[in-house]
Amino acid sequence: MKGKRLSTLALFALVVGLVSCYHPYGYRFYPGAPHFSPTNPANIELMRRDPKREHIRLGEVWIKPDRGMSRVYVEGLLREQAAAMGADAIVIVVDRYFREAIAYNYWGGAAVYYERQIVGVAIRFRR
Repeated sequence: MKGKRLSTLALFALVVGLVSCYHPYGYRFYPGAPHFSPTNPANIELMRRDPKREHIRLGEVWIKPDRGMSRVYVEGLLREQAAAMGADAIVIVVDRYFREAIAYNYWGGAAVYYERQIVGVAIRFRR
């Protein structure tokens, strides 16, 4: 009985830990990428293709925006994440919707739920 309770508590702790670590946005440095001091989010450029100017790729920023989030709010979150990395710009490489789940109801109908994901590469221009 004691072993079963212990395994239940361990499972509960794991679930709570995983749920508490989930964020709908964030950033990640590439291995070996240089680290810079944070920049001003208001000065971060959003781009759809690589600039011709020489730059360093620092890492990725991402967000899974909810339907209620405005474009300005989403762009602001991306800029904040890139600024924390010391970036000058973000090159958006992924902006897509993907099927998250299918829910079936009692009467045989189905609802498909889609989630949006935006991923960008944080870059710093060579000085």
